[in-house]
Amino acid sequence: MILAVRTYIVKGLLLVIFPILFAGTGAATAQHTVTGRVTDKDDNPVEGAAVAVEGTTTGVATAADGTFRLELTQGRHTLIVRHVGLRTEYRRITLPDMAGSVIEITLAEEVVQSEEILITASLLQRITRYQPVRSYHTDEVQQRNTTSIGTLLDGEPGVAMRSMGPAPARPVVRGMDGERIQVLQNGMKMGDISSTAHDHAVILDPMTADRVDIVRGPASLLYGSSALGGLVNVHTDDIVQTWSGGVGGYTGLEAQSATRGIAGATRWNYGTDAMNFTLRGSARQTGDMRTPIGAIPDTDLRSVHLGSGLSWKRSGGFSGASVSWADQRYGIPEDPDDPQEEIRLSMQRLAVQALSNHGLDHSFWKRAEFRLTYNFYHHEEREYEYLLDGTLVDEDLELKVTQNHVQGDLLLQHGRGSVLRDGTAGVTLEYRDSRVGGVEALTPDAKALTLAGFLLEEFELAPDLMMQAGLRMEWNRVTARANEGFPDAVDRRSRGVWAAALGLNRALGSSMQFGLQIARSHRTPSMEELFADAVHLAAGRYEKGNPSLGNEIGYGLDFFADYTGSNNRIHLALFANRISNYIRLQPLGLTDPVRGLPVMEYIGSDALLAGGEFQFRQQAGRQLQLYFNADYIHGSELSAGENQPLPFMPPLRMAIGVEYDAGRWWSRAQVRHTLSQERTAPDEAATDAYTLTNLAAGLRLGSSHVHTATLSVDNLFNVTWRDHLSRIEQRDIPMMGRNVRLSYRFYF
Repeated sequence: MILAVRTYIVKGLLLVIFPILFAGTGAATAQHTVTGRVTDKDDNPVEGAAVAVEGTTTGVATAADGTFRLELTQGRHTLIVRHVGLRTEYRRITLPDMAGSVIEITLAEEVVQSEEILITASLLQRITRYQPVRSYHTDEVQQRNTTSIGTLLDGEPGVAMRSMGPAPARPVVRGMDGERIQVLQNGMKMGDISSTAHDHAVILDPMTADRVDIVRGPASLLYGSSALGGLVNVHTDDIVQTWSGGVGGYTGLEAQSATRGIAGATRWNYGTDAMNFTLRGSARQTGDMRTPIGAIPDTDLRSVHLGSGLSWKRSGGFSGASVSWADQRYGIPEDPDDPQEEIRLSMQRLAVQALSNHGLDHSFWKRAEFRLTYNFYHHEEREYEYLLDGTLVDEDLELKVTQNHVQGDLLLQHGRGSVLRDGTAGVTLEYRDSRVGGVEALTPDAKALTLAGFLLEEFELAPDLMMQAGLRMEWNRVTARANEGFPDAVDRRSRGVWAAALGLNRALGSSMQFGLQIARSHRTPSMEELFADAVHLAAGRYEKGNPSLGNEIGYGLDFFADYTGSNNRIHLALFANRISNYIRLQPLGLTDPVRGLPVMEYIGSDALLAGGEFQFRQQAGRQLQLYFNADYIHGSELSAGENQPLPFMPPLRMAIGVEYDAGRWWSRAQVRHTLSQERTAPDEAATDAYTLTNLAAGLRLGSSHVHTATLSVDNLFNVTWRDHLSRIEQRDIPMMGRNVRLSYRFYF
């Protein structure tokens, strides 16, 4: 065990030390403010254009009025300005000569040669928006807790986290979890089983992410019919689409006090005029999570993530391929009064992705893109039993899942028509083969085949009125096959499903925008929901499937209003999702006689989830901003005419903060208050209100080589608190105590 721990630490140190030794250091120079405005050929502001600094990971998105602001060091820089459907513009600037002046950049119409034409959030990063889209870029990722994708996004308005300790934390968007939320890597499905149970982790390390997008709206139909809550897209950019010559990249370290954790990550890019090669890696080692009442056993984590990709330009387009490997191992907290039992999960994933994008010589169809991904995923859950002196006396493989997943997408993009601005049409073929074993095999083996077609269009109904519409048609066939745990399993189900969304956006002048969307989702039950009949030890329950479950059909209504003034921004979003046959686990009031675990059965009943989000941001000075966020979700089961609460609904949350950014250094203070949740489902415990205080500060130093460092303190006053979405069986176990986190990155 000690040797294995040392090996992981050595791997992490090697990943971060070598780039520092070979890249050299740069002298610190003064920072200068660069401001600009991006417009189209008609002088209309372009919102959501990506403004990046060539050779670095520095970048911002333009605001609703087309403006942007960057803090750069003295010297020469090249700005790369990109937007879907507009020609990429390169602008060279020299500092300090151009500091203080407004850089005007006009983007001409053209279909860009970029992977992002057809990738998730970029379809919504236009002048108009139909649902809120939030993107975390490299700098913002560094400033947050990157233990898992759940801890990274927790606290974003409308986003909470499902957790059994930090390792398996997964995002919960507007109260929706599981298959109602898609988590993608580079716009492609990951082939893991994180959506099936709360003890299953998303096998990604956010520390290597270049960008993380939260997307809701018609564009999510490109990736499935079930994502009524939206999707999270993690960009690791193994297939780079825009590059400059030479060597570049970063290396970084992160340490946390509450888990005694250390992590390291690095990325190398080497580019020529025609090709680019990228290599990335990360390693993470954490101990047990510490709370105000002590450490929680079996909440540790070890992981290694590696990836490599090659991109090359061709006439009229580009192609690329990548391969990545991940190995993640962690514990699941059980009863702290029973230290003689331990449950550990391990998972490995091999992912191969390929992409080809090229122009078409056609009057209507302008570009085509082909994407292919293969995922091999292996998952084990083991139980260990010890004597009081720590001697191992028994080891059982409780659950084993091996899964092969293949998906191919063909997408076509067309140009403008009369009222038609642009759009994307495509087809998807997906195949999944799952083998299940172990002492407590949850389900039969299964094969699943999906064939889908989809269409996403944008219309300009009037100069200030836009519409976006999406439609997805799917045919699914799932075949259950016998295995050791289910020797008599014989079942085949074929179904046709469809999903659709329609969004409207109305602009009132340059300061106000309104958006309205209606959507329909369609989800078929999973194998666990249909056929589970075994103890799921890591989840702490006996699960019983329900073969009579029907499809889950959801109808969503969303409204948002945005106001952008000279010194402030206000955002309000309201939503309601009515779901027929909402599938969830229901306690039966029984106990498994062998394990003593509660017996729970999957049921379907109608449900309503409604709520809203509010954000206010005030520019109190050139470098000072104040903000206030709030969100609330009300979930009810509509059974027998009674509004019975749904389980695991987040309570009302509020946050107030102040940010100061002087360019070379920045600081932030935030107070988060969460009200008590007393509106609970049967057999669900209530949770008390709590208030957390978080502080953070950072430095940006360097010129040709840039050093960034972040020091943060979460839960400053070491408050004892309990997250209502925590799936730890013992509800008296609190969440993480005071956590001091230090993060450093060196860009070269």
